[in-house]
Amino acid sequence: MDALIAAYREGLALAAVTVIERADGLRIRAMRYEETLPSDENLAARWWCRRAAEAQCVADSAARTFHHSRRKSSDQSALVCDAVVRAAQRLGVALRTDADLDREAGRAIARLDAEIASQMRAGALKSVNQSYRQYRLAASSRGERALPYAKWMDGYKIKLMREIAANLRYR
Repeated sequence: MDALIAAYREGLALAAVTVIERADGLRIRAMRYEETLPSDENLAARWWCRRAAEAQCVADSAARTFHHSRRKSSDQSALVCDAVVRAAQRLGVALRTDADLDREAGRAIARLDAEIASQMRAGALKSVNQSYRQYRLAASSRGERALPYAKWMDGYKIKLMREIAANLRYR
């Protein structure tokens, strides 16, 4: 399930608005899906946007707002998070949390599983089964051991999930 959720997120190619904790304080930054933080930074909060340009606009606006209103507060993290949410509202950018994406992925995975089960019952997976057979014969001709059908099918579903999410990206 985790691999399918990861494939869904990867397929969407979202960008994040992040609140990052560093030794010198908090900062707001836009990040692409595949980016990681350096070891001296910790993720405090993250929201996802459809496009990198939207994430950058929200991050820039929130950072300006936060730095101009530097109120003293015991919970600077809450102030930064509030600045991000308000910036997104002002700019009309929809933010999604990790939990939102996990729920969306769960629905997409359930639809994919239901469709595959339906096609299995109807005997409509002949082309998929032929692909597995070709894979198995190619692996055998190279002297390699082929994956069992269930493992191969897991990889096939991951590929499909990535493609489904990529198609949703443009809606």
